[in-house]
Amino acid sequence: MKEKWSQYKSIIILGIIITLFISGTVFYEKGTSPVSHSPKGENIVDEGDTIEEDSIEEVTPLYLYMEEDNLEDLYTRDPLDSQRLDGYIKLSQQEGEERRVEVRFRGDSTRYLPKKSFHIRFEEGQDFIFGSNRLNLNASYTDPSLMREKLAMDMFKELGLPAPRAKYIDLYINDIYEGLYIHIERIDENLLKNAGLNPNGTLVRDEFIRNIDKEEIDRSSLFGYNIDSIEEKEDFLKENFDYRNKPDWGALAQLASWIYDTPAGEEFYRGFQEKFYLEEFIDWLAIHFLIGDVDSFGDDYWLYIDHQAPNGRWRLIPWDKDLTFGSTFRPGEYVDNNFFAYEYHMIQHGHRNNDIITKFMTTDELRQKLYDRMEYLMEETFSPNYFKRKTSNLRKAIEDSVGIQPSEEAFRLHSQNHHGDLGDDDYYIENILDFIELRYGYLKTHIKQDKRDRYRAEIQLANYKAGDTLYFTDGRGWTMGKLEVHAIKGGDSILMEVEEIEDILPINRLWKITTNAEKISGQLTLYYRNDIYYFGRENWYHEDSPLGNQWSLVIGRYNKGEIETLESTVNPYSNKVTTTIELKNQEELIMTYQQ
Repeated sequence: MKEKWSQYKSIIILGIIITLFISGTVFYEKGTSPVSHSPKGENIVDEGDTIEEDSIEEVTPLYLYMEEDNLEDLYTRDPLDSQRLDGYIKLSQQEGEERRVEVRFRGDSTRYLPKKSFHIRFEEGQDFIFGSNRLNLNASYTDPSLMREKLAMDMFKELGLPAPRAKYIDLYINDIYEGLYIHIERIDENLLKNAGLNPNGTLVRDEFIRNIDKEEIDRSSLFGYNIDSIEEKEDFLKENFDYRNKPDWGALAQLASWIYDTPAGEEFYRGFQEKFYLEEFIDWLAIHFLIGDVDSFGDDYWLYIDHQAPNGRWRLIPWDKDLTFGSTFRPGEYVDNNFFAYEYHMIQHGHRNNDIITKFMTTDELRQKLYDRMEYLMEETFSPNYFKRKTSNLRKAIEDSVGIQPSEEAFRLHSQNHHGDLGDDDYYIENILDFIELRYGYLKTHIKQDKRDRYRAEIQLANYKAGDTLYFTDGRGWTMGKLEVHAIKGGDSILMEVEEIEDILPINRLWKITTNAEKISGQLTLYYRNDIYYFGRENWYHEDSPLGNQWSLVIGRYNKGEIETLESTVNPYSNKVTTTIELKNQEELIMTYQQ
């Protein structure tokens, strides 16, 4: 059985001082559970899928050398200390060239995590990081797949949007391996030039959310703030924005004033097209909603305009995409946790008080254009098959690095590559694919404004056949289960309902499936809720734990208190259990432990 180990550290989030805890790694002895887990790679690519091969990503080795005194200082001083320390870098142990660098940790609260992220500055531009002299090494400790940020940034590039490029780096510090990293291209004049944009344009980043403790700031974004109440607008914006070169602060103030003064509706629709590249903005926003990144609208983007062009319009450039594809912050658990969720509402979530987004989403014409584009992207460009191909190819590139275990030659300064169990790569990747499948069902339900009941879904069978998949998604967009059909004969409908049964453990729910089909069989997956109340969601598991003993869950037939367990596979990272079953008349199913 799996045994849990946890550790907690106090976390300081920049701008808002709160006490948090880091939920530590959970270790289990593989092979001791009586339940069969998904075989390695199962469900990542379904039989019959044709997966096109992308060129395999390269992982660049990077050797950082520092004097031991400097290295000790870096790791023992206040993690928020940003004074740079000297070192040099080589691209191989044998390379003669020593590239002089200055090194510090990067990030905010993530500096307290066991695996550190780095900002490294070279004396001149480097070809291996797209000509820049800045290396942003993201540890991705909170992402056990080590794929989320790479997947997200590649999506923006796929649509031709200005966005940072991402590449994998194997980092060695004084010849000891310290982890697989993702370099995210710095957003600066080099990125603009590489994207075919004027490198001298205005490039700014809203930092209201970081300065929320200031008396004059009462919201998390400039957009919705009455900038005209500020007499010295340029000084005010300089103090509360990050920026490159020499921005046109007047242009930014004009945009903020227009956003503040213009109500959602026809006037906002007309003006928006004059001030933003509409199609680019829609793609930028659509990707955020597809990957579940709805907390990025405070400071996780940059604004750009070529103020030297007579008809220049604003563009948004994405940043910081590690907490995506179901990964997010949890009170008391911080961000290195195994909770899973995909129900991030496109309108109700709040948009970090950013009225660019809020007024866009409450302007009917703009919202409909977004929804039309999202439906296309979900079916055509970023289909589930796209993510199967991408994760398959990324895995080939990084699996050797991900598989490196702590030893005398690896992880002297850091504990391991990522939080959570090592060796669960199949389940971590499957979790990303499950997120896409479930997130898309949720989004489509809300786009169509489906008004069906909660925890109830009825499917008409006339248009389904063997090989199809039935999704039992309720009126709020939550998927209770799915059936990958092996055989179907007769009948016209199948109904799934979920109801609470208090005395059933460890999952206090019953799945009731009713059909008039003469025969319907296939691989049935049931999903359960395991989240925390803070986000308005529920926990059906009998304890407040993202994993607990969920590796031992099986599906069981339930009949007047009697339980017949079925051979099942489980992935608790996705809150799901799967079995092969033939359904007739009415079935009552529960989740229990193997008897």
